[in-house]
Amino acid sequence: MSARLLSLLVVVTALTGYHLAQRSMPGGIRPAPLFAFVYGAAALVMIAAVTVDGSGGLRSVSGTATHWAPWLLVLSVAGIELGVYAMYRTGWSISTASVSTQAMVAATLVVIGLWRFGEHLTSTRIAGLAMCVLGAGMVAR
Repeated sequence: MSARLLSLLVVVTALTGYHLAQRSMPGGIRPAPLFAFVYGAAALVMIAAVTVDGSGGLRSVSGTATHWAPWLLVLSVAGIELGVYAMYRTGWSISTASVSTQAMVAATLVVIGLWRFGEHLTSTRIAGLAMCVLGAGMVAR
């Protein structure tokens, strides 16, 4: 199996588990302590992974703490967690929450890709994006 396909399968599996867990979370759990626990446990898993992957450990990323991108990632992860938690608690269904947000993110990233990263839009990509947005709209109804 190619690394490209394997990475896709990992993300699809993880995102599926993520949405199942978020949607199934007991209603009385407060989000701040929940995510403190989840990210604390995830940090322990990642620290264990760093010790065995031969990458140089946490020292290999210590110089990136002054760059803006890791901090944007921190804020983005927290926003995703709180936002998805709130979506499910306010009545979004598991079948529409992900599709709705991912279609909007895809459209936003197309614009950012063109503007910031010099990516190109082909007629095939335009048609695909239009189908994603239309499909998400149909699912959300």
